[in-house]
Amino acid sequence: MRTEVYESVALWIWDWAEVICQKTRSAKLFSAELAGESLDGASGVADTETALVAEYGAGSPVIRILAEQDALPGISQEALPRRQVRAEGGAGHACGHRLFGAACVAAPAAISDYLERTGSSGTIPVYGTPAEEGGAGKVYMVREGLFQDLDAVLDRHPSDRHDSSAASTLANRSAKFRFHGFS
Repeated sequence: MRTEVYESVALWIWDWAEVICQKTRSAKLFSAELAGESLDGASGVADTETALVAEYGAGSPVIRILAEQDALPGISQEALPRRQVRAEGGAGHACGHRLFGAACVAAPAAISDYLERTGSSGTIPVYGTPAEEGGAGKVYMVREGLFQDLDAVLDRHPSDRHDSSAASTLANRSAKFRFHGFS
């Protein structure tokens, strides 16, 4: 494993703090790192410039890994154990997306190494999703059929405890409605 590379990826994503559908540098970085791990990939999938797919291996099982890296608007902060605004009104990372984005770029390297060492079959697609924090980026990828024909999807999210849990979630889309007139 190239630990120092993945640490750098996480730090760059922190510094760039790109918000939904605007993370062009982060997407290019993910694409380059995945190509460096010999994963064949494509970016700009699902009609979204910042969505990408890279894949290693062949056969079953097919295990998709979601690499997320969204920053949130308005929570800019320095990388310190106390609150210190970096850029007033700027974007920042609240819940570790920079960490699990980098880890999900590292994961296929470890899995592909295992598959080669053991002679096992398996397909490991990695999806760089375009908008996890309120932008319904996975919805666009589902519409393109990118979540068909798979055995499992792996995603991770930093928390205050270590655990693995089987959970099912649905892609969702939010909307705001404003009504005018009389009730």
